[in-house]
Amino acid sequence: MLAVYPPLVVLFYLSRTMLQDVPAAASLFLIALCLTGLSTGLILPFLHRRLGAWLHR
Repeated sequence: MLAVYPPLVVLFYLSRTMLQDVPAAASLFLIALCLTGLSTGLILPFLHRRLGAWLHR
């Protein structure tokens, strides 16, 4: 939840102005694509470094 919800909200509000003329299904696909890349490359490694000791207890 920590890795998905906050970036999803940010991406949603940032994309509202840029993707206003794009159909809803396409804009959701683009948001999901960006969220997947951010989660895999930045968010999850960061959370693993910060919470790794707690996760491995």
